[in-house]
Amino acid sequence: MDKNEFSRVLFNYLNKNEIIYAIAKLDIDDVSGAELADIIVCKNTFRKISRFIIEFCKESNFILVQKLYSESTSCQVVLCYYDNHSEKLTSCKINFQSDFKIKGRFYLSAKELLSNRIYIDVKNRWQLNDTYFFIYNSIRNIDKESISQKHFAKLFSCWANNYLFIPEKLKTFFSKESIEIIKQSFKEKEHLYFNANLNYLKKDLQAKVSKRMWDVIGNKISLLRCMINPPGLVVGLLGRDGTGKSTFVDEMARSLPAYFKGITTFKKCPAIFYKGAIFNKNEGYHFSKTHMYSQRNTFQSFLKLTLLFCEFMLGYWIKVFPLKAKSQLVLYDRYFIDVLADPFRYRIRNNKLFIKVIHYLLPKPDLWIILDLPSYILLQRKQELTFEMSEKLRFEYLRLQHMLSNCIVINNNDEIKKTVDKASAFIFNHMLQKIAV
Repeated sequence: MDKNEFSRVLFNYLNKNEIIYAIAKLDIDDVSGAELADIIVCKNTFRKISRFIIEFCKESNFILVQKLYSESTSCQVVLCYYDNHSEKLTSCKINFQSDFKIKGRFYLSAKELLSNRIYIDVKNRWQLNDTYFFIYNSIRNIDKESISQKHFAKLFSCWANNYLFIPEKLKTFFSKESIEIIKQSFKEKEHLYFNANLNYLKKDLQAKVSKRMWDVIGNKISLLRCMINPPGLVVGLLGRDGTGKSTFVDEMARSLPAYFKGITTFKKCPAIFYKGAIFNKNEGYHFSKTHMYSQRNTFQSFLKLTLLFCEFMLGYWIKVFPLKAKSQLVLYDRYFIDVLADPFRYRIRNNKLFIKVIHYLLPKPDLWIILDLPSYILLQRKQELTFEMSEKLRFEYLRLQHMLSNCIVINNNDEIKKTVDKASAFIFNHMLQKIAV
């Protein structure tokens, strides 16, 4: 299935279920982009959009990964499907909205937009007529202060079909001077002239259409919803040195950006104030040979564990939680619980009770992934440990699975793509369950 086939299945579903909608996006026929469409629906349908999308995914074997609210009347859903042409999982973003608002400014009601739609028989779909297609996308591009040559050409096509009616509708949003700029741009097909005046047009648009208090409050409520139930995800990665964690994190960061609004990785800790060599007295500490150093005494171990507790607690609320609230994926290459499996790596005298108490007090990743390898393969990559030490550490890491919720063990003996696919499926399944609740 490619994007064209996906869109055909989606619009067939909307038509079959008699959902009143209208496409309002410029890139609907651009098969190269991740975004499929802006789809206008009535207020009642918008309130039930989660149910419709979940039902659509079950019926068509798609995966719902994300549902993000940008406005009180607008949300973006991110779906995943297998593309036979590229032979990989592919993301597709669909923006559903009722009333057309941007940052607290109300432009057009869903009722007005849906009253001005036309049916495209060849493609079996409904979309806004030329006038409202032009108005909607002009406002979108002016607000972003950016319009490509391709988008301008599509707007020009709408203008050419309805240039006698569009200026009258523009009076609701722009002054006479701005309307003249728009008319001049499309009459002469001057993309550069229009682009050069976007800043002026945006200021005029915002002066003409002021923010409404209720819409601003609605956006604040949407922001509060993200704080209470953050749409992002935190994943903790564990495993012995040599299991390929760094390569795995790099591949995950390349494979999953389309499903989140960003990906941030942390190595061992958030680095608020803790530095790896803080207790090492400038002795030339080698991070690649962590097991060659002697353990600290009980008091020094207590101090370091306390410092790590403060580091992870502050790091979560100062760095990690804001990213999660913004729908980012946060990947931790190791986390505090790593100390329990391999205290010698941190030169800490083993105190399992104290370590477990700290673990239960700390905010934790949503998901845990433990990368595993047979010891004889691992020792081909890392000769730091003996076979007996490697087996002991392997047992300790695998034992963590029983005390960590939402945890999976993945054998990284396969090619990295298969490992990433298994981890991605684990993540997508969790995101689906999170949305369906």
